[in-house]
Amino acid sequence: MKGLSQHIVDFIATLEPSYTRQLADGHDCALSLADGTLLMPLDESHAPTEEGWVAVLWQGDGQRRSEVPGSLLASRAVLQHVALLGVGHAQPALAGQREELRIRFMRATGLDLRLEVAATSDEALHSVA
Repeated sequence: MKGLSQHIVDFIATLEPSYTRQLADGHDCALSLADGTLLMPLDESHAPTEEGWVAVLWQGDGQRRSEVPGSLLASRAVLQHVALLGVGHAQPALAGQREELRIRFMRATGLDLRLEVAATSDEALHSVA
């Protein structure tokens, strides 16, 4: 399976050291190294158009499973990843990293990320300083 959902999961799996690749149930998945949450692609081949939904197995537990829009999940993953790697860096550098990852995601999936929360936080930080 190499549909939109798989492309989203593949992108998130590249966000090392926040995530890593994991093979589970015959699928290439992304594993959160922070809490063990497993992100698994969904087969949307039956749908008229793929929307990029991803299965989330909270802490890897199949009994605690959710299905969420992959672009929202990737947005959250990018924000957390940049925050982790950006400790001690200036806000403009972090904004540049977020934009770089947003462009990579768009190229890989054709979808956009929702990073406006970070932009609002950056503006608030600068207005206080």
